[in-house]
Amino acid sequence: MKKLALLIILGLAGVITWYFWETKPKPNDETPQIKPLAVSQHSDSFNTSVKGALNDYYALTEAFVNWDSSSVTLHANKLKNSIEAVNFNEIKKDTPIYQTAISFIDGTKEQLATISKPGVNLSEKRVSFNQLSDNMYNLMRTIRYDESKIYLQECPMAFNDNEPGIWLSSKEDIRNPYLGLHHPKYKGGMVECGETKDTLDFMQHQ
Repeated sequence: MKKLALLIILGLAGVITWYFWETKPKPNDETPQIKPLAVSQHSDSFNTSVKGALNDYYALTEAFVNWDSSSVTLHANKLKNSIEAVNFNEIKKDTPIYQTAISFIDGTKEQLATISKPGVNLSEKRVSFNQLSDNMYNLMRTIRYDESKIYLQECPMAFNDNEPGIWLSSKEDIRNPYLGLHHPKYKGGMVECGETKDTLDFMQHQ
């Protein structure tokens, strides 16, 4: 009886060992890749308001692509309002970052006033848009907006066919707001003219 019991115990141990060996993950088993979670250094309300301003900026860019003067004015006013709605007080006022950010904000407001002004033609508006884009780029870099990537793009022939102009985009694809779809000389043939010069990517992961 003792031998029989011993054999039964050894048999059960063998079955259990075999089960765990067969069911444990093999080196070549495909396991789902877990993406790291993005962690922002800013509050949700701050990020939401900055995202709204960026979306209005992107809409303004597309209005220039389409040579739509009334849409340019509309989205310039929307962008002005959305920038004013951002709670920049979240950035400590006694820091150089705050003062630098405010200087770029003041610049954006000045350029948006020109872009939305009645009687200003699209060529003049594009000059202000170029300056606006520079201020927006430096503002996002200063506050280290970390909810999405921002691409700084440039057209080498935005002005007079030989002077560069810049803009921001949420995508790497080029949609040129200076030459656009209805250029008097190029029509829509140069809408993809340009290249990405820099990428702002402050997204953090854990």
